[in-house]
Amino acid sequence: MAKMTANAINVGPTIMVGRARGHSSFTDVPEDKGGTDTAMLPPEMLCAALANCIGMVIALTCREEGIDCAGMTVDVQAEPNEEQARLENFVVNIKMPGSLTDEQRAKVEEAAKQSKVRGTVAAGTDLSVTIA
Repeated sequence: MAKMTANAINVGPTIMVGRARGHSSFTDVPEDKGGTDTAMLPPEMLCAALANCIGMVIALTCREEGIDCAGMTVDVQAEPNEEQARLENFVVNIKMPGSLTDEQRAKVEEAAKQSKVRGTVAAGTDLSVTIA
């Protein structure tokens, strides 16, 4: 697989637009930090990227396995460590739209582990995943 690349450009006093493969995403800071609060903070975007990546891998697995995942939600929480300028102790909660058999639950749990963003985050911090 080719290297993944992205870039970001400042388009406002505190607004950055990130670009990859022709797609764009924006980040900003809250007004009390001097921004306009028009977009997520970058650490919030990291949490959203983790949720999105886990959800997408699960959705692909569910499609292959015939498991209903329409309406699935993936919630991510992380604790800011201001002293070390990082997020720590990520917790991922996945809520499937219906009940799962033990076999389906195992497939969903394994799929969640295949997320590249999860693997990247987990390599440097604690991360726990629960299926609800």
